[in-house]
Amino acid sequence: MSPKKTKLGQPAAKNSDLAAGAKSEIRNDRILKLMMRLGLPLALISVISLWASSYLGSAGIGLLFFICAPLALLIGFGYNIRYVMLLVRQRRQKQLAAAKAPQDTSQNTPQEPPQNRP
Repeated sequence: MSPKKTKLGQPAAKNSDLAAGAKSEIRNDRILKLMMRLGLPLALISVISLWASSYLGSAGIGLLFFICAPLALLIGFGYNIRYVMLLVRQRRQKQLAAAKAPQDTSQNTPQEPPQNRP
């Protein structure tokens, strides 16, 4: 199987720093879990109310859709923004940790001073 290609025909980059452990750390965020617990049922209610109002012809159920759908969208957008913010913060912390780590010692060893020959 050939590697995945982007729209420009270049191979898609593999993010080794986004291993399953790194993603699970982000997904364990308390605010993200709260948004998921609120947003998913709200989205489900809005979809069901849209279908039910169309099927039953009830304007009251349609009104429920117009209340729930924007709230579900706002919570979803907020979830995505929070997720990206946490991901960028985690990458920045990894880069700073890598920059503070000691470099390869073989290149940083002092060279012997030249010997004076008579």
